[in-house]
Amino acid sequence: MTSLSLDPALSDLSQEEIDRLCLGNGLASDMRVFFKDREGRFLRVSSGWLEAYGRERPIEYVLGKTDADFFSAEHVAGALADEQMVMSTGESIRAKLELETFRDRPDAWGQTTKMPLRDESGNIIGTWGITADVTAQVEAERALTRSREQSDASERMHRAMFEHNPQPMWLYDRRSFQVVAVNDAALAAYGYSRDEFLAMTIPDLLSAEGAAEWVRSMTLGDGEQTGFLVSIPSRHRYRDGTVVDVEVTANDVNLDGRACRIVLSQNVTERNRAAAELASARDEAIEASNAKSAFLANISHEIRTPMNGVLGMADLLLDSGLNEDQRQLAEQVAASGEAMLALLNDILDISKIDAGKLQLEVSDFSLRESIDRACAIVRPQAAAKQIELVQEIDEAVPEQLSGDSRRLHQILLNLIVNAVKFTSDGKVVVRAGVASGRRAERAVRVEVIDTGIGIEPKLLEGMFERFTQADVSTTRKFGGTGLGLAISRELIELMGGAIGATSEAASGSTFWIEIPLREPISPNGRSSGPTKAGDVTKPLWSAAPLVLVVEDSRVNQIVAVRMLEGCGCAVDVACNGREALEMVLEKRYDAILMDCQMPELDGYDTTVALRARENGGPRVPVIAMTAHAMDGDRARCLAAGMDDYISKPIRSKLLIETLRRWVPATTDTAATGGGTSTADSASAQTGKG
Repeated sequence: MTSLSLDPALSDLSQEEIDRLCLGNGLASDMRVFFKDREGRFLRVSSGWLEAYGRERPIEYVLGKTDADFFSAEHVAGALADEQMVMSTGESIRAKLELETFRDRPDAWGQTTKMPLRDESGNIIGTWGITADVTAQVEAERALTRSREQSDASERMHRAMFEHNPQPMWLYDRRSFQVVAVNDAALAAYGYSRDEFLAMTIPDLLSAEGAAEWVRSMTLGDGEQTGFLVSIPSRHRYRDGTVVDVEVTANDVNLDGRACRIVLSQNVTERNRAAAELASARDEAIEASNAKSAFLANISHEIRTPMNGVLGMADLLLDSGLNEDQRQLAEQVAASGEAMLALLNDILDISKIDAGKLQLEVSDFSLRESIDRACAIVRPQAAAKQIELVQEIDEAVPEQLSGDSRRLHQILLNLIVNAVKFTSDGKVVVRAGVASGRRAERAVRVEVIDTGIGIEPKLLEGMFERFTQADVSTTRKFGGTGLGLAISRELIELMGGAIGATSEAASGSTFWIEIPLREPISPNGRSSGPTKAGDVTKPLWSAAPLVLVVEDSRVNQIVAVRMLEGCGCAVDVACNGREALEMVLEKRYDAILMDCQMPELDGYDTTVALRARENGGPRVPVIAMTAHAMDGDRARCLAAGMDDYISKPIRSKLLIETLRRWVPATTDTAATGGGTSTADSASAQTGKG
């Protein structure tokens, strides 16, 4: 960002503080500024708007209200139509003159500019605008228009209105552009004496760059008229040389048989500056949001990389010959790692929700398996507290459903972890069944019932707000961030479902979710989720596939190699992209697991080079194996030429399922015998690099 030379009073402020200062001053000004969502509800209004329309009510009363709470139905209909047009076309409505009608006070005229309100991705999420009270100007203009049809007495009245109008006004000859009359407000604003003003032509008042264009546009033939023009933007020059932004309203008049125009000028320099500052503040806010997203993506990568080692090694330990004491210790390591991973996912989801970028990944899955996996993670914690963890799944629940299984697993894990955390003795029951949804459609209902400390009924609603727990003391006694239930609510609502709770203090709690019952996407109704544990022991391929692991972390190399060897694969390892490209020249691989962030040559550029070398020939499947987990990472992998995507920490079941999608039971290398066959590669050395 360009370094600015600032006034000493501002030099100690950060750019963010300056942005807030500018935005705060704009909202605190007497300008009537408003921000609305797509439904027309007020998100924020300025002090000027509140003073003009709030009727001495606090701003809290205004927020969430609509125009219908302040204006007549006629005015509301017109305003709503304008806002719908702005949001549908993306085009602004500038300087529109509109009659503001009220139910309980006189009507007024406003000149309003409405613009689309966009998020950091450019999506239109509402409208915002500025309204100026032009009642005095419009009344003066209409009165002056009627003066042509009125008597001399009426003309004297209009002249008095002209002379005493608080806004600068003048009349000029349409042919010569000579000023023929001027009011006191114009003399005061522009700094000229009356004689000086009357000796001037209109181009003398304009800025140098605007005078020639104005003369060209206002030069008309005999009998032609310009007509009534409202709030035309222009730039005028004061006597002291100051150039200001103005909006001009003008109309044709006949003064004693002389074709003239009457002009009303309004200085809008401060309003334009406020609008520019608000736009700049919005742009800075978007930039800050993008910087936050980049930071979270980097933090996610840095945490997920060691977490892959922790959870991967824990899985490998649990699959080895451990005695009971060792197994309990390993299960605690795995459970702690899962809890840390859940917290990381919560933080990333909060960022995505705030940015409006959270998207569901819909696929077929088994609800029973989702509940089994969530309970399996929490079961060691429950066993340590001697709490019984019970699963009750009604037979009416279909074997397969369609939805975002990863997000549902995250929700179930949050609810079950909370139930175990706040239960000292007794049991936790996870119950699933089919119920009527909120829209009379069938829904899956899952209840998590505990015999724990319970919650006061008056505190239940607040439990789904961010950073909220039933009692601040629980932060020390039970721990937690207060994010789990808030994120669960956001995710459930995104799925079109509902979440709630019932409880009494010291009597346990029941937290429930309902999601619409949607049929599987696949015709055969089979799940695209991880392979069941029992399937891992069966032969997965007719011959051992040869897989190349491209990974710079030694720990993650060990995890990937052990997992692949455990499911019957032969494995080679490359430490970076350059080494991988050399090894692909020597052997033909059935699949490549590609880390994305590596020294020398990263996974993206490596895949691009590999696809260029293949040049449309036989294509080896490349599966991204990355610690990046933000929205857009999957798209970037696919754009580079990769075929699939696995987010770290990598789980053996998901790894196997992904490989089975790309490496058939009888592999190409085994079938064709070209290059290094899968069968031959079973004896290939493992662990290079």
